[in-house]
Amino acid sequence: MVADHKRMEDISDKSGENELEYSVSIKILADSIRENLNPLLPLSYESCIYRVPKVLRRVSESAYTPKLVSLGPFHRDNEILGKMNVHKQKYLKTYLDWYPEIKLESCLESLRGIEGRARQCYAEFINLNSFQFVEMMLLDGFFIIVFLIKFYSPERRGSDPIFDTMWMSWVIEHDMILLENQLPFFVLEHLFNLAPVSRQDDTYPDLFDMTIQVFQGLVEKNTTPNIIDRSEVKHILDLLRCCCIPLSPSESPQVDRTSKGRYSVAELHNAGVKFKAGVSGSSCLLDAKFAGGVLEIQPLCIEDRTEPFFRNLIAFEQFHYPNQAYVTSYAVFLDNLINTPKDADLLIHHDIIENCLGDHKEATHSIKNLSKAILADGSYFSRDYAKLDAYCNKRRHKWMTSLRRTYLHSPWAIISFIATVFLIILTLMQAICSIISLYS
Repeated sequence: MVADHKRMEDISDKSGENELEYSVSIKILADSIRENLNPLLPLSYESCIYRVPKVLRRVSESAYTPKLVSLGPFHRDNEILGKMNVHKQKYLKTYLDWYPEIKLESCLESLRGIEGRARQCYAEFINLNSFQFVEMMLLDGFFIIVFLIKFYSPERRGSDPIFDTMWMSWVIEHDMILLENQLPFFVLEHLFNLAPVSRQDDTYPDLFDMTIQVFQGLVEKNTTPNIIDRSEVKHILDLLRCCCIPLSPSESPQVDRTSKGRYSVAELHNAGVKFKAGVSGSSCLLDAKFAGGVLEIQPLCIEDRTEPFFRNLIAFEQFHYPNQAYVTSYAVFLDNLINTPKDADLLIHHDIIENCLGDHKEATHSIKNLSKAILADGSYFSRDYAKLDAYCNKRRHKWMTSLRRTYLHSPWAIISFIATVFLIILTLMQAICSIISLYS
């Protein structure tokens, strides 16, 4: 009995030691987790710059990855892109030479004042200390500003390898529209406004209008950027999106999650639908309207930047504008319309698509790629889908279309058709007269 009692005491002591060790381990684990949580910023409504998820990247890695220059923190450690740091420093010196009133120390001090807000614009923790983050805003911000000024005002370029070569400025434009390669727009405006207020001798507008002018090849159809709420613009990509979408609630159709597009361009064409480039009374790039058997669509230029531009807009909407996914709806709308190169050919024939890629198959592939791996909850084109369905379900439209294309496709065909109808009428009249004379 004594031995059993002693054995139980030993077990109890070991159990106590195990509990103590477990408590110590829990405390160490908690301290470790707490240490990892400390540097994390709380989720902020200011967040507007995101990393593109892998599910989208797998569709087209190159559409989201900068090729030449890193802007912002996400691709800062890429050694290949780091080669542009020399050009960033040169552009900073250029701007300070243009405006000697601006002191570098003042720039850095003012950027320190907006550092906290700028950090909140990124949807993840940025592992840079204050000096590194401020330096990044300074160099990247002035690089963008000087690039825009030189692009807009060729007389300011001087001897600049970026503009002396045909490809560098084009690639930088591509890199500036990527979601992961953005600086907050208020940072750019802050730096831009450090220059003297009086610019009588300058040949460029303010930063907002100049940015739109530089990227007019992507947003040229919208003629009313002046009514965009400038205070709500998050970054350059967001500004370009504002130039593409309906600008007032009255222009925004209601989302219907039940109506979906079922017909391709060729099928609509066979059903008698006519196509027209341009939408009456609209300057919105993403607009389309079906009325009176005519489908009006704004012209779209398909070139090397088109797919990256739209894919980054769509990725941005998936994060930031899930309830106002205009670009996403537009991509799905085009995907429904264009299934084969023949569909693209018809839109090209009607001047709705301008194919700068050359190969119609490549243009078709580029358009079909836009809506891959995206979530589209409803569509802003649902009313047009419903009207197209109703039109195509009426057999008389198909019959009339078949009649026009078979018998009325040319003047000689029309003459032949009229002659045939006239001959049939004469034959019927002769038959009727014969029957009447037979019974008279």
